[in-house]
Amino acid sequence: MTAFSRSRSISSLPIGNGIHSRDDKLVRAVEAPGHLPGILQTMSSSDTELTSRLGPIVTSIWKRDPTIFGAIPTLEPLIANRYGWLDVATRMRTQVASLHKFASSVRSSGRKKALLLGMGGSSLAADVMRHTLPGGRDAVEVTVLDSTHPEAVKALLASHEPSASVYLVSSKSGTTTEPLCFQETFWTHAVKQLGGAQAGDSFVAITDSGSKLAVEAANRGYRRAFINPEDIGGRYSALSFFGLVPASLMGADLEALLASAGDAMAKCQTTTPIHQNPGAQLGLALAEHARAGRNKLTLLCPPPFERFGVWVEQLIAESLGKYGGGILPVEGEQITDGTRFGNDRFYVAIEPVTGNVDQLRRQSHAAHADDLEAAGLPVFRMPVSRPEDLGGLFFIWEFATTVAGALLGIEPFDQPNVELSKVLTRKVLESYVRTGILEEPPAVLAANAADALRPRLAGPLRPDYVAIQAYLNPSSAIETALKRLRLAVAAKAWPAPVTIGYGPRFLHSTGQLHKGGIAGLSIQLLDQSGHDVDIPGVPYGFSTLISAQSIGDFQALSDADRQVVRVALGTDPADAIDSLAAAL
Repeated sequence: MTAFSRSRSISSLPIGNGIHSRDDKLVRAVEAPGHLPGILQTMSSSDTELTSRLGPIVTSIWKRDPTIFGAIPTLEPLIANRYGWLDVATRMRTQVASLHKFASSVRSSGRKKALLLGMGGSSLAADVMRHTLPGGRDAVEVTVLDSTHPEAVKALLASHEPSASVYLVSSKSGTTTEPLCFQETFWTHAVKQLGGAQAGDSFVAITDSGSKLAVEAANRGYRRAFINPEDIGGRYSALSFFGLVPASLMGADLEALLASAGDAMAKCQTTTPIHQNPGAQLGLALAEHARAGRNKLTLLCPPPFERFGVWVEQLIAESLGKYGGGILPVEGEQITDGTRFGNDRFYVAIEPVTGNVDQLRRQSHAAHADDLEAAGLPVFRMPVSRPEDLGGLFFIWEFATTVAGALLGIEPFDQPNVELSKVLTRKVLESYVRTGILEEPPAVLAANAADALRPRLAGPLRPDYVAIQAYLNPSSAIETALKRLRLAVAAKAWPAPVTIGYGPRFLHSTGQLHKGGIAGLSIQLLDQSGHDVDIPGVPYGFSTLISAQSIGDFQALSDADRQVVRVALGTDPADAIDSLAAAL
C-alpha cells in the first residue's frame, strides 16, 4: 500500500506570519479535521512511525551530512559544501542595510533600469521576484536577460542605455558561458558610450570569491562586487545575493521576505514535530508519489505567484532528474473545465488565504484544485498570505527537495548531464572556429513537421512526456503560439504532459532531467533570425552560439538514447508554430 491515498487532500502547513489567527474563518477550514495534519491524515502509519522514518533525515540535513543520499564517496565533499542554503536567510539579514544603501546609490545616480545578465540559478529567482513582489517607491525597473537569441540581446542593448542603467552580471562560478558573453557585449557597448573610465560604474558583479568574474570586476572598476557564500549551489541561491541584490533594486521588502524564510526555517528544524514540518511533509509527498508512479508534479500557482513554478521547475528537475528517474515538473499548463489528466500526476497548489480569495482562485490554476481532488487526484495545498511569503516558499521547497532526494536515493546538488551539454556545445564551437562550418543535424521543415511528429505522439511510440524546446526570442507572439502548440501536442499525446522551455534557459533547468532522468520526446524549435549580434573576443555571434547550444544538446539527447526532433521554422517562427499546431 502506498503512503498516500489519491482520494485525499494532502495539506501543508501555512507559510508566513499573517495567517495564524484563529479568528480567520479560512484558516479554521484549512486546519479542520481531514486537512491538518495532512500527512498523518493520509498515512497508513502512526505518528511514531512517521517520526522514526523522517526524523533521522531531517536531523542529518541540519547536520549537513553528505552521506544520506547514498551518493558515491567522491561526491561527498561537494555535497558537504552545498548546505549553505539552510541558514543563508539568517546570514543575509545582516546584509539588508548594505543592500538598501546600494539600491539607494543606484537610484541617486539617475539609473532607472537594471538588466540582470545571468542564466539558470543565477537569474530565475530574480525573475520570479520581479513578477511576484510589489516594488517600492522610486523602484528601479529590473529586467532579466537569459536568452542568447540575437534578437533578445539586440532589443535589450537598445532599451538599456549605459548612462541610465546598471548591469548585474550574475554567475556563481564566474565562468558560465552565457553571462560572460552578455557581459562582454554590454561592457563593449558601455565603453563606446561612456568611455573606459566611466563604464565600470554601470556594472555590478554577483559571484563567488576568487572567480574569474570577481577578478574582472575588480580590474574594470565595477560599481560593486557582491561575493556570495560559496557553500550554496546555484538553484538553492534564491535567498542569497543572487536573489536579494535585484530584489533590493526593485524596492522589495527584504526584511519581510527574509522573515518569511526564517519562519519556514524554524518550522523545518529538528525541534519541530515531523507532522508540523512543512518541508518534511512536502518532501515525503514528492518521494512517495514518485515511487507510486505519480512522478509528474503539476504546479498550480495563482497571482501573484504565477512565475514561481519556473523556479520550482529548475529546483526539482535539476536536483532529482538523474539515474533514469526523478520527477517531471509541469508548470504553466493551461487548465480548463474539460482538461483531462492521467493518473501519473501529483498536484501542488499555492493558495492565497487573505483578500478576495474566491476571485484570486478563479483567476488561477488553483481554482481547479477542488475539482482535481473530487476526481480522486492528489493535491498538496500550500497556503500563503502575502507576496513576501515567497521567502518561505523558497526555503520549504529547497528543504523538501533535499528530503525527497534522501528518500529516493538521489543526490540533489550536482547536475552531470547539464555539464555534458556544455562540453558538447564547446566542441561544436571549436569546430566552427577551425572550419567556419556549423555542422547541424537534420531538421524537419515546419511544413512537414506534423507528419513527422504524429507517429511519435500516439500509439506505441507515445512518450512519457513531451518537452517543447524553443530556441527562439521569447516574445509575446512566440509565447502565444507556443501555448497553442502545447494544447495541440497534448491532445495527440494524451495522457503525456507537455512542457515548454526556452533555450538555452531550460538547458540549465529541465535539461538535466531530459537527458539524465525520465525519458521523453524533445521537440527542438529553431528559427532563422535575420539579425545577429557579435560577441566581443570570439569569432562568432549570438546566432552561432544559440545554434551551437541546440546542436550540443541534440547530441547529448541522442547519446542518452532520447527521442528528439528538430523543426526548422524559418524566418516567421510564430506563424510557423501556429501552422504546425493547426496541422496536428
